[in-house]
Amino acid sequence: MVVLKQEEKEATILEKSKNYVKFHRLLAKAEAEGRLDGKFHCPVCGMRYLTAQEADDCCRVIAD
Repeated sequence: MVVLKQEEKEATILEKSKNYVKFHRLLAKAEAEGRLDGKFHCPVCGMRYLTAQEADDCCRVIAD
């Protein structure tokens, strides 16, 4: 993304904003796994999943 920046002397300077490659890669992975827009969510923490089984198993406490 390119941002236009005005300085005091009315000169326009083009400045490239930072590209967060790792963030966008992790965001795409989370969307693909359903953690952002999944239909089912964990009843404890609220993380979203594509299946009800994954959501139920998210924060399950195993009793001995």
